[in-house]
Amino acid sequence: MNAPPMLCQPAPSLPRAEPAVQARIAFSRAASGASYISAQQVGYPFHLGRTLKLPDDPAGMAAVYLQSCSGGLFAGEDLHIQLHAGPGSQAHVSTGAATVAHSMVEGAARQTISLTAEAGALLEYLPMATIVFPQAKLHSRVNVVLHPGARVMLCDAFVLHTPLGTSGLFDAYRADLAVHCPSGRLLAGDRLALTGLDMTRQFPGVNGPFQALATFMLVGQGLPVQALKAALRHALHGLPDSYLGVSALPNDCGVCVRILTLDAVALRNSLHRAWASVRQTLTGVAPRPRRK
Repeated sequence: MNAPPMLCQPAPSLPRAEPAVQARIAFSRAASGASYISAQQVGYPFHLGRTLKLPDDPAGMAAVYLQSCSGGLFAGEDLHIQLHAGPGSQAHVSTGAATVAHSMVEGAARQTISLTAEAGALLEYLPMATIVFPQAKLHSRVNVVLHPGARVMLCDAFVLHTPLGTSGLFDAYRADLAVHCPSGRLLAGDRLALTGLDMTRQFPGVNGPFQALATFMLVGQGLPVQALKAALRHALHGLPDSYLGVSALPNDCGVCVRILTLDAVALRNSLHRAWASVRQTLTGVAPRPRRK
């Protein structure tokens, strides 16, 4: 007697594991109006400094530096930072020093920054530029969830560097930025992909003679976009060793500044001016330079 044929059932699919998050930081607003770190989970390779109250910051703003203990970004790393600004809170997050993307023979590195700003919050994520070494391969992702009435200031910047005694070009730099509303609808997006060969060709319309690049954004709905654009263009006009453009983002989502400069010094100066111009327009007070 023949046995009935066995039916081949597909194996149940396993849920895809979420990538590890090395740094989670949440900010809340106290009854006094001061903002503070209400939750944190920070592990290697990051170190979170104590909360600072800095001169010329908006009243009650919390400022922190999130630093790397590892010496930079290395082949195969997949780092994830989550920042959450609760309703009405104000937070400034920076790195305090540039991040080095080292030469990467074995594989690329990826860093994801997730920014969430709830109603009435102001969240600034303004890290110093990434220094891209020869043979570096880096994918930078910034994802923003923007609630009604929230404001998020951010930048993504890199500069090329070839250490003494070495040669070569970086392999690839890719930057993806997306702004969503809480329901998941895409409000604005930006994508950049460059190779070392692209940069050395110095094509007009790509980078020309410039060796450093940054994207600076203020995202939020209901902003005084025309006033912000005018203030930014005035603040950035005539800067030496720089080429800049200011434009409005779609869906009433804010403003964007694209910056090209000859070196890291000019890039830092341009980014500070953009930040100071937006702060002045939003709060009436311009910030002091953070680091020289």
